[in-house]
Amino acid sequence: MAHFLIEFRLQGFAKKYAKWVNARIYRKARQLGLRRVKERRFVSHITLFGPAKTDNLRSVMAEIGRIGRKYTLVPFKIGGFDKFQNPDAYWLYLDVEPSPDLERLRYELAQSLFGSVRAIRNTCQSYDHNSKYKFHSAVIKCNPRDRAKFEKLFEYAETKCNLESFKQRKASALGKLFNIIRKYVFRVKEEDPRISLNLLRITVLGRGSRIQAEYDLVLKKMLSRREALSKYWWRKTIETFRNLLNAPSRTASRQFSNQSVYLIGDTHFDHKNIMKYCDRRFPSVAKMNDVIINNWNSTVGDNGTVYFLGDWTFGRGHKPASYWKRQLKGNIISIRGSHDQGESGIQFQDFEELHIDGYDFLLIHNPNPNDRHQTREQKQKLENWRGWVIHGHVHNKAPFINGAKKRINVSAEVINYKPVSLKYLLSLGLDSIKRMRTIDSQPERW
Repeated sequence: MAHFLIEFRLQGFAKKYAKWVNARIYRKARQLGLRRVKERRFVSHITLFGPAKTDNLRSVMAEIGRIGRKYTLVPFKIGGFDKFQNPDAYWLYLDVEPSPDLERLRYELAQSLFGSVRAIRNTCQSYDHNSKYKFHSAVIKCNPRDRAKFEKLFEYAETKCNLESFKQRKASALGKLFNIIRKYVFRVKEEDPRISLNLLRITVLGRGSRIQAEYDLVLKKMLSRREALSKYWWRKTIETFRNLLNAPSRTASRQFSNQSVYLIGDTHFDHKNIMKYCDRRFPSVAKMNDVIINNWNSTVGDNGTVYFLGDWTFGRGHKPASYWKRQLKGNIISIRGSHDQGESGIQFQDFEELHIDGYDFLLIHNPNPNDRHQTREQKQKLENWRGWVIHGHVHNKAPFINGAKKRINVSAEVINYKPVSLKYLLSLGLDSIKRMRTIDSQPERW
């Protein structure tokens, strides 16, 4: 049976920092007389699964490719130190803060591998079975009998090997002076003391830590060992990655050059009580209706496309949805909402999919798959969907963007009663956003 390990390796600035940390830690360990369990230094990596055994390595690679195709930009942060003790060793490592996407990717990968080959489940590590996982990049493994010396080494790592120290060493004399002035004279707030990164490739190692293959998330390609080590393919990875980071506005203008795409839901025309329920601060229902209509028509052109995510109107004596639709500009595609069941004159869809620039968007009114009003198809689609969900229904009871759940709420209250453009959403860098309360608020990023 073949031994294998699945990991991803640090690159760029993070790799340089990890190598600098590694060299200083090993030098200090020698000075302290600290016995190391293994003499070799670790390649700066973060384990995703294993080590384990399999009699079908091709099946392992196939599962990596199947899961990897669902993900493109998978952010995480690295920085700071931590430690843990096993019966046979003390470990010191660089701490990793995963994004929800990275946690989901690892757990999905583990579950798919368990189901593909029985031997993997029986030979993998106990932590591979857990939904929660401690991501880290190991620096040094030390003898458990040298506890006092190890504690001194850990203190040295925290005080002398932090990211700020690394940046100071790399900065010029003028740069160091500038940093001091920023910090102590202008009182500029310190930057996040971690490095923000994206997972680009998933590496499969065989016996002796030899690279067998790599799955490239941005190229959507399984690379052979030769390709994985090739500078040509690495340049293609980096070029594609940079295009993905910069592509939103270019892609939007290229694919929708003749029309703009907008999204909004839950207008609730004619609904008096919605002003109380959702804190809509209008003097009257008529004023609310007029503001939404004027905002819509001043934002959307005649050739624009608007995805309306449900609940046109509601309330006693309300005018039909078709009445309001006739007053609004653009080609309007309606997703059926909770209060659209009896409406006529409009063709409704249960959901819609948009695929653009590596993003997969599911457009649906209600994001809850367990709601009893959902159709079977809606429930199945939500349960199996791994991309972003754009929805309405929840009004201002949920944030505009919830990065942890990969949801975008376009209920009228959180987007200023005005359709939001797809181009604007793409320009935000969705994968880096942890939470954004309303369209006017500053995003909290991972």
